[in-house]
Amino acid sequence: MRADTPKGPRRIEITTPQDEATTGAKAHDTTEPAECPSIADTEAASGAGRPGAEQPVLAESEAADEELAKLQDMLGDLERRCAYAEDQHLRVAAELQNYKRRVQQEKEQLVRYAGEGLITELIPIVDNFERALEVPVDSAGSECLMAGVRMVYDQLLRVFAEHGVEGIECLGADFDPYRHEAVQREETTALPPDVITAELAKGYTLNGRVIRPAKVRVTAAPRE
Repeated sequence: MRADTPKGPRRIEITTPQDEATTGAKAHDTTEPAECPSIADTEAASGAGRPGAEQPVLAESEAADEELAKLQDMLGDLERRCAYAEDQHLRVAAELQNYKRRVQQEKEQLVRYAGEGLITELIPIVDNFERALEVPVDSAGSECLMAGVRMVYDQLLRVFAEHGVEGIECLGADFDPYRHEAVQREETTALPPDVITAELAKGYTLNGRVIRPAKVRVTAAPRE
């Protein structure tokens, strides 16, 4: 019995030598495809080199800290030097001001007491004029002579006054060792001790400074 042949047109495949080569190669290639790395493998691979990468960064940080510490030390040293220099400047300025003030005072003192030496030498002459004026006048000629002596005496006193010379008033005053020189004692109960009862030589001051103390007699308590 004859087999039935399929109905319809038949399909005829035509192959070329290149297709056969490709098909054969595919048949013989049994290599499995490569798998993609997982996230864990990627993190492990990247973490394996991290300690080595951190060492340069750590070294740079330590170097920066050391440099910062040096700069801070230098800044502190400069601040101390500036404070010392400012203190020295203030001290020198104060010393200069004191020096100027002292020089000015010495200059004023020199001007005020420039004639002290000459006036000190003239005071004994004034004393002699005062003694001469105490001599009693017994004739007309003596009276004229005494008038001339008084005129010269008054002129000397005017010159003294113009240069700041003043007499020390002491009668009835308490004894002052800076202005008086006690040369005699008078024992009495009528007055308290150390009261001036007589002026034996006049004292003088020059612009407030004593150039000759007054020689005086003072009271004292009676001896028992």
